[in-house]
Amino acid sequence: MRFAVRYREDAPVRVAVGALVLLALAIGLTYFFHTADAGRFGFGTALAWALAMLGLAVLFIAVLLMRESRPTVRLGLDGLLDRRWSAKPIGWSNIAEFDPVHWFGIPAVRLRLVDPELDPPASLFARLARAIGLVAHDDVLVLVLGLDCTADALATRILGIGTAAIEAAEEAEAWAAGSEYAAPPHG
Repeated sequence: MRFAVRYREDAPVRVAVGALVLLALAIGLTYFFHTADAGRFGFGTALAWALAMLGLAVLFIAVLLMRESRPTVRLGLDGLLDRRWSAKPIGWSNIAEFDPVHWFGIPAVRLRLVDPELDPPASLFARLARAIGLVAHDDVLVLVLGLDCTADALATRILGIGTAAIEAAEEAEAWAAGSEYAAPPHG
């Protein structure tokens, strides 16, 4: 039982088009300021070059997003993995509750953890969001902006797969304890 959510195909393309617009604007501003400053390297030219560097950085990010083939969010029997938040799955037993929310206008699924020390944030974004108080110390935000599903659909899948995983774990634990009413794991 698995479910994977990837970036929408148009999201990296939009980022790339935005980067190309930034680069075109930077080239136009460089020409304008270069002719206005009579060939000298002035503040306007430096600003245009900074804009060009920003455009190149955004274009690089767009290329990375286009080449990325791994799912961004993966739900499995081992837990929920959001590569933007951590490197390992968050176990189903560590998720106390979850809700579809809007975080600063961005649709997301908020997970409240039982023990936040078990699943610390591994990405720079996640550590920064917790450090400055944008996210509570026991919350994990699964942002769905740019993904090919909605927050409600993701929450429904979390409920279905998480419940099945927890029930399977409880059944295996009961079978291992010797209960005569428990079915053997995987069959």
